[in-house]
Amino acid sequence: MKKSFILLTTLLGIGTALAQSTIFEKSNTNLIQTEIKSKSKKLDKKVDFVNFNKAKGFNTFGEATEASSSRNYSKNENATTPFASIDVKQWSFGTNLDTNESIFFSMDYKFKAGAFFTFKTYSDDFKVEKKFTISLPETANSVQVVPDFSSKIVSNNNKLIVPIYVHYFEGGQGPEFQKHEIWFVSETGEIIQKVTGSSAQIVKDVSNKLNIFVFEGNDDFYTATKVDLDNAANNKEHKVEFGLMNYFAGVPIAFKTFNGKDYLVFTRYSEVLMDNDTYQFNTNAKFVLDFIDFETFKVEKSYQLPVFGFDPEDPYTIPMITFGMFYNTDKYDISSDVYNSDSKMEFTYGINFYSMTQDTEWFNYYVVNEDGQILKKLDETIVNAGIEQNIAMQELPNQKDQVVMLLGSEEGISNIKVYNLPDLDLAMDFPALHNEDLLSLAVNRVSKDNSINYLIGLTYGERENDDFYGLVKHYDSKGAEVAKVRLPVGNTTERFAPFMTEGTLNPHVVNSDDEIEYVYAYQDRIDNVAANTYRVAQSDNLLASFSGRTEKGNINSAGYLMNKKGELDRMFIYYGSDYSATSILTEFYKFPFETLGVNDITKNTQLIKYLSNVNQIRIDYDYSTYQVYNVNGTLVDTGKSVKTIYTNGWNKGVYFIKTIDKQGKANAAKVLVF
Repeated sequence: MKKSFILLTTLLGIGTALAQSTIFEKSNTNLIQTEIKSKSKKLDKKVDFVNFNKAKGFNTFGEATEASSSRNYSKNENATTPFASIDVKQWSFGTNLDTNESIFFSMDYKFKAGAFFTFKTYSDDFKVEKKFTISLPETANSVQVVPDFSSKIVSNNNKLIVPIYVHYFEGGQGPEFQKHEIWFVSETGEIIQKVTGSSAQIVKDVSNKLNIFVFEGNDDFYTATKVDLDNAANNKEHKVEFGLMNYFAGVPIAFKTFNGKDYLVFTRYSEVLMDNDTYQFNTNAKFVLDFIDFETFKVEKSYQLPVFGFDPEDPYTIPMITFGMFYNTDKYDISSDVYNSDSKMEFTYGINFYSMTQDTEWFNYYVVNEDGQILKKLDETIVNAGIEQNIAMQELPNQKDQVVMLLGSEEGISNIKVYNLPDLDLAMDFPALHNEDLLSLAVNRVSKDNSINYLIGLTYGERENDDFYGLVKHYDSKGAEVAKVRLPVGNTTERFAPFMTEGTLNPHVVNSDDEIEYVYAYQDRIDNVAANTYRVAQSDNLLASFSGRTEKGNINSAGYLMNKKGELDRMFIYYGSDYSATSILTEFYKFPFETLGVNDITKNTQLIKYLSNVNQIRIDYDYSTYQVYNVNGTLVDTGKSVKTIYTNGWNKGVYFIKTIDKQGKANAAKVLVF
């Protein structure tokens, strides 16, 4: 599995359909609640190539709802200025495999009559660098970008090639008429080749040659195609019967290099696992990994491994393979010398058990050598693995890798267990109710004094006078609390979500000191309208705040981005989709944040004054433009040079005023309007 260059993607899972309660009410439950799956969803284990290796698109969802009233937020909040913004239907990010540069791009499209797709790439300062537009079939209803770009996949070519997935209908509108294709399009808009498929991946081999693979699934076969863009007649296919990949969870393909040779590993069952009509499972079925040579595209070797959990006395509990979802990366999926030093291959995979009679599911995990011998196993009742819940424990120098397993039942998570790798011994067991703190699934770890501190968000906050906080606790390697971090939130907060990722826990991303900058979000509700706020803080020292309760619309997501050199140097805030959105706006902020902080405003207090008797702010120096923000960071007023800013209709409270002179120098001041 590839790591995205975005280390924080915070599509906020705190939706708008919430019970109206605050996080300041302690729950008496000892479980962390999880999504309840339907029976059909638990059995629906099919390989999904449509969403495999696609760029995550950011675009607007939902419909407009009623506007809400404004409110004052907690003190010490700073106004933060974006260095760039874009207003596009959809945007995302990919990689130029020729240079290993990150590529920021946008997409625009139209379906039905006059259907088209427009693709643009941007520089680090968001100037358009490349652009093309292609026509789509009028029956098209989906278009996605594969985020692997290259010019070297076509001979004698220096134009960037972009793979695009197009779904359309030909000859009718029923399922039998649908078409799944990958279009390879040059930056000039020339379509180089169309290949039947739902997804693609471009992979570099040991000789640095780029290889193109396209994947497709239908009711008859799953197909892997090695594509030659110079000559379609040289395309090679590998087919697997549909039934041999049904009831298979996880990622069915992997790319591995062993003994100087490159392989596409295509996984399947040796026989149909279960009859769809009778629900009778086949105890003879094995888990098969076919190693397909890159060059010949023939299966060079296959390994048949046991499907654990067949129980003749319980024929209605179905064991289904889950592969490629064990760890943050693929280092443990297929190996030769990770778990022991012999020459035998090692495979790490899971079994997703589903009991049809009890309508429950759980997981076990196994390390098996090529002979089918179990080397390691986790056979507890695991509700889910951390990586499948997006809990990726960051790798730390001089510390063992770790995985998180979530134990419990259909009602929720009762324990968060942490295991060391490759030993698979228990490192920590956190009950959901730990030291009378109800934990959440916001979990990670940091180095501390040659050991580890575990950081876990709590499900409730605390109040001190008129200030309200969400909480993150630090626990040492024995589970004892060693620190409590208080993160400022609003007093009507319903949900609080700290983002415990490798990027956000790096103390040197936002600024250069050694203190962690916590990135978090909370949702509040005013006049029955919910909105999200994203913040960055060092404990209760608020560094930046982005409100979803402005004319820009609610905030759908936020994240850290790299520039083309691979440096984390910016954050994005994506607005839209809710009560007040008039556009689809993404704003970008450079690190360190440009803010109007309290420490920056003292020098101008004598030159900017509020005159309460006439409801005016007077500015007694020359400048070019001004901006006024309230304490929530919302832009209240803006304009060109004037001596008087009228405050009629403004709410009482503190405002930050920023002026910029002809040389681009910024001055700031704080005034109290009363």
